[in-house]
Amino acid sequence: MNPITRWWRRVRPVRLRPVDPVTCALRRGLERDLNDGPAQRVAALSVELGLLSVDLPDNPALAGRIDQLRCSLDTVLAELREIGGALYPPVLASDGFEPALHAVAERHGVALAVSGDPVDRDTADAACLAVVDHLRSVPRDTRLDVRVRRGLGSVWVDITEERLCG
Repeated sequence: MNPITRWWRRVRPVRLRPVDPVTCALRRGLERDLNDGPAQRVAALSVELGLLSVDLPDNPALAGRIDQLRCSLDTVLAELREIGGALYPPVLASDGFEPALHAVAERHGVALAVSGDPVDRDTADAACLAVVDHLRSVPRDTRLDVRVRRGLGSVWVDITEERLCG
């Protein structure tokens, strides 16, 4: 295999599916619902179990069982938050496009560089969600270069993937 072919297999442009504003709003709402509903109830149950273990007489078997249940609830809470973050990264609402992409890339173990033109909030949300959806399919040993370009009433998000090893 010649060096150009080898390079092309390591570095390639990516085409994303666009995310419309209605989908952005729906995903943000679902993330909030998960966080404000089930996730809060699971956290409250974990606290209640902790209080219950303090109030119980000294019973090591029961205390061990309560600790196991609290660990299980902590796992469920982490899973709910992961699902919510996959729908709509919470950092996107608070800090914006670039910090949200970096947070998701870090969680997935992917190297990321972001550059480009500033865009309005709705466009940034849609672009971020498209990149986040793509990030889920990227192997850990990959570097993504994300560039946002504006022009003539359109916005382009260019992504270049580079496999860092192999």
